Amino acid sequence: MKKFLTGILATLCVGVAVCGVATDAVTANAAQLVYERESLENPPACVLTLEEPKIKNMTAWDYCRVDDEYDAWYFYGDGSASANPEIRFIVDGVQTVTKPYTLVPMDVGSFSFEYTVVNDSIAKVEDLTTARYIVQILASDGSYPIIEVDIEEDGDWHKITVTGATPIYRSEYPYTAYQNKFCGFLFKMGGLDGELMIRDIRLYDLSGDEILSESELPDGGEDSSSEEVSSEETSSEIESSFDIPELVTSQSSTAESASNTNVSKGCGSFGVGAMSLGALAAAGLVLGVSKKKRK
Repeated sequence: MKKFLTGILATLCVGVAVCGVATDAVTANAAQLVYERESLENPPACVLTLEEPKIKNMTAWDYCRVDDEYDAWYFYGDGSASANPEIRFIVDGVQTVTKPYTLVPMDVGSFSFEYTVVNDSIAKVEDLTTARYIVQILASDGSYPIIEVDIEEDGDWHKITVTGATPIYRSEYPYTAYQNKFCGFLFKMGGLDGELMIRDIRLYDLSGDEILSESELPDGGEDSSSEEVSSEETSSEIESSFDIPELVTSQSSTAESASNTNVSKGCGSFGVGAMSLGALAAAGLVLGVSKKKRK
């Protein structure tokens, strides 16, 4: 009886050891990013929208606050998908879920985004069998022009920029031919056995000015440029209303410098501009910013 019980205990110990080794092996093989993430209810502020129903062949995805510093789109794949994982970001008013698709183009001179990825999959993209990653333009003519990209899988943040000079795969035309047909873009990979995050999506018009969403504009998205008044006119109004010329004189330089301040914010990041109440009362300025000059 004693030998019988000893045999059972030995078998259980072996089983536990084997399970422990298997678990450690799975954990060790899983490609994971080293950032701290906290789920968000709302997506990062951006002029483009992640088309959620068109997220393909991903195990899980989320909107996240990363390292308590910036917002990002997060995607995870366990490597089991038989088809290419894919995500797409679309212009407001566009939908590619129900046919006929609604394709509302906008003029986009260039665009960029940042990514970080760790991926153990070696699968190739069906659209371009020599590549493991591609970017595609969602064009209003129904085409999906392919852009070849070199992706680094080291878990650090890297930037992809598409300009008018960026070549289109198997086309004599560069991206310039699609600048007035832009409805969004796709990021596609052969497979995902790991984690991917995307942040800071930026669009620029043909003049190089950044295109912002309504949520990124001051005063709830209203363009108040038509309501701007000169500091000289405002100063005279304040002088006549309050009869305090000394205050106007002392605050005019502050108001002028404040009016030249440009507050910037990209997708997934937050910018805060502040001006003293005294300067606002003296200058009476209304800041209207609809675009930022690309640097």
